[in-house]
Amino acid sequence: MSQDLSTKYLPEKAAAIFGVSGGPDSLCLLHLARFSSSLDITVAHFNHNLRPEADREAEFVRRMAEDMGLSFVTDSADVRGYASENGLSLEEAARLLRYRFLFAQARTLHASLVAVGHTADDQVETILMHFLRGAGLAGLKGMTGRTCPNEFDQEIPLVRPILHLWRHETEAYCHEHNLHPINDPSNTDETYFRNRLRHNLIPELEKYNPRFKNMLLRTAEALSGDYEVLTDCIDSAWNVGVQESGSGYVAFQFSLLAGFRRGLLRNILRRGMESLRPDMRNLDFDTLQRAADFIEAPSQTPDVAPRQIDLTEGLYLQREGDTIYLAALEADLPSAHWPLIDGTYELQINQQVNFDNKTQLSIFEINIEDARQSAQANANSFIAWMDADLTGDRFTIRTRCPGDRFKTLGMDGHTIKLSDFFVNVKLPERARDRWPLVIAGKEIAWVPGFRLSQTFRITDKTQRAVKLVLQKN
Repeated sequence: MSQDLSTKYLPEKAAAIFGVSGGPDSLCLLHLARFSSSLDITVAHFNHNLRPEADREAEFVRRMAEDMGLSFVTDSADVRGYASENGLSLEEAARLLRYRFLFAQARTLHASLVAVGHTADDQVETILMHFLRGAGLAGLKGMTGRTCPNEFDQEIPLVRPILHLWRHETEAYCHEHNLHPINDPSNTDETYFRNRLRHNLIPELEKYNPRFKNMLLRTAEALSGDYEVLTDCIDSAWNVGVQESGSGYVAFQFSLLAGFRRGLLRNILRRGMESLRPDMRNLDFDTLQRAADFIEAPSQTPDVAPRQIDLTEGLYLQREGDTIYLAALEADLPSAHWPLIDGTYELQINQQVNFDNKTQLSIFEINIEDARQSAQANANSFIAWMDADLTGDRFTIRTRCPGDRFKTLGMDGHTIKLSDFFVNVKLPERARDRWPLVIAGKEIAWVPGFRLSQTFRITDKTQRAVKLVLQKN
C-alpha cells in the first residue's frame, strides 16, 4: 500500500477542513495528513442523527482530534425531516447537509480546502451508479481528485487525497497504526442503492472479470482524458455563443447556438444549467434533449416554433429574436437595451424629451426634399419621417392602452390590433406594456423600432416634414 498523500491535491502549508466520519477511510486520511504534512487541520464531523450511536461517534471523533492536537468542529441536523420536506432520498439529504456544513466551516475559518476520504472503491461505486441512472462523460469519468468550482463553493476546492487507495488498504493502515475506526452498520443496509451495488452487483460482475474494479478505474481515467478534450471544445463554444450572463440567466446568440452539433449543444446547455443551479445533481439526458430540440426547432419551422420551454429545477429556455435566454423563474431578464418608458409625455415639434438618463426622443422639422431622400434610404427603425401637416405640432408619447389599433404602413389603410401587431413583429411579451408609442391626434403614428402608420407617411403631396429620433445611449 502507498501511504503517500497525493501532493497534487494538498498544498505544503494551508488551513484545511477535513471531513471525518470516524470510519477507516476518513481516519486513514486524517492520520496520514497529520503526520506527513504541515497542514493546519480542523477536524469536522457532521452528526446525521440517523442512528442511536450517532452522538457517541461524534464524541469519538472529537477525542481522536484532541489526541492528535487538532481543532474540532461539529454540527447536526434532522436529516430525515430535511429529506421528507424536500423530496430527497435519505442518502442525498445527508450528503447535501454534510457538505454544506463542511464548506460553511471552511468559509468561517478561512480554510483553503475541504478534504474528504473517498477511496477507489467509492469511485467504482459512483461510476456504476451514474452508469445505471444514465450519464454522459461528465458522470462516467467519476470523481476527481480536486474539484473547483464545485456545487458548494466557487472558490474553495473539494479534494480527495486518497482516491487512489482501495478500502482494504485504508483498513490495513488503521490496523497497522493501532487506529480503531467506527463500524457503521448502515454500510450493510441494502435499502441504500450504493450498498446494493457494493454487496451484490460488484461481486457478481467480478465473477465475469476478477479485475473488474481495476478495469473500471482505467476506463474512467481514459474517459477523464476525453472529457478534458471535450471541455476545451465547450470552453471555446461557450466564449463564442454567450452574449451575456447575469443574476439567474445566461443569454446565448441563437444563430450561433443553433449551428453547433447536437453533442456540443447539449454540453453547452448542461454547463449553463449547472451554472444557474450549482447544487443540481443527476441532470438527465431527456431534459438536455428537449432543450436541444427547442433550439433547433426555430431554424426548421420558425413560424410555428415555440418561444419558451420549461426544463427542470425552475429553469426555462426563451427565445427573443436572435437571443436565447436560459433562465431561472426568479430571474429578471435584462431590458436595458430596450427603450422602455413609464408614464405619458407631451411633446411639440423642435423639442426633446428624456424618458430616463439614457433614453430620449427628439422631434424637429426638416426640409421636405431631405425628408423624402432620407425616408427612402432609411435603415434605422428608431428614426422616422412624417407629414407634419397631418400629424400637427403636438405629440403624445405613451404606452399601450386596451383597445389600441394601428394602421401599419403597407396595410392599405386597414387597422390591426396593437396586441396582434406586437405578436407579429415578435416583440417579447415582457416588453409590451412599457414600449413607447408616438401618438398624433388620437392615432398611433409610430411604433419605434418597428413601423410607421400609413396615415402619416411622406407622400408626393407632403409640404412639411418632421423627423423623429429615438435614441438609447
